[in-house]
Amino acid sequence: MAGELKLNDDPIILVRLTKGLADRHRLPLADVLSIMDELRQMISEAGRRIQRERGVPVPTGDFGLEVIAKDDGKVFRAGSVELPIAMTANIQIGLLAAEQVVRTFSILESERGVPEPDTTLDQTILRRISRVARVQRRDRMELEVRIDRPGSEQPVSATFGSAGMETLRALQVPTFQVEGVSLYGKLVQLVDYDPFDEQQKGFWGELILSDMERWRVQFKSSDVDKATCLFRKQVHITGRAVHYRVTTPKVVVESIEPDTERDYEAAFDELFGSYKDVFKADLETLIKQAREED
Repeated sequence: MAGELKLNDDPIILVRLTKGLADRHRLPLADVLSIMDELRQMISEAGRRIQRERGVPVPTGDFGLEVIAKDDGKVFRAGSVELPIAMTANIQIGLLAAEQVVRTFSILESERGVPEPDTTLDQTILRRISRVARVQRRDRMELEVRIDRPGSEQPVSATFGSAGMETLRALQVPTFQVEGVSLYGKLVQLVDYDPFDEQQKGFWGELILSDMERWRVQFKSSDVDKATCLFRKQVHITGRAVHYRVTTPKVVVESIEPDTERDYEAAFDELFGSYKDVFKADLETLIKQAREED
């Protein structure tokens, strides 16, 4: 990457967008900002996870990222736009997070559309890389990311272009599907599109099950009124479940209804009533016997 940077004591993340529309020496501002924000959030989310693993009471994922100027103050170079970003806070964990993001780009690019069976990648990072790839395809750009650490002669770097995008696409191919699945959970998100779906049929939501497992929910356009009324409520969804290698599973909705509140005591009484001849005792007696055995 061209240009000299004054590192001082701060690590530098150098982001470079090349080829495609960048060859015109100009790029859509919204696209540049979108890519940079996705990178920021990748590092932040990876950092929060590392902070939680290390017992940080309030993981913030804040690493003091600041855009800095080069010696000549220019951002555009011949055929590229370069943005140097200084990391000024929580540097030890911030570098680990940034390196995880760069390694993910590197793995996707190196596997060149044919991911190894044992490839394990973070779903949160992949989701954001999918959004970056969407912009790259539109502008026909290639992304380069390099981390320069003070005192280190060997930077950590990766390129993400057409080969990496093909790997990402291959990882998004379904592994198996199951018809007639019932799911119970809380509908917590409604969005117009999903970064992992190329066809973009209907609209999308997210379902959190009781065990905190998350599912993507694909609705038909005609479901909009019903889904909107059930937003942030407990629901019962039936449909076709689709599972993937690295992305969260999705359910293609056939029906969605409010999840009725359950009376577990009444259900137990009903079940117990079917076996009174077997137990030969009432419920209170059975509970007392169970407690005495403990």
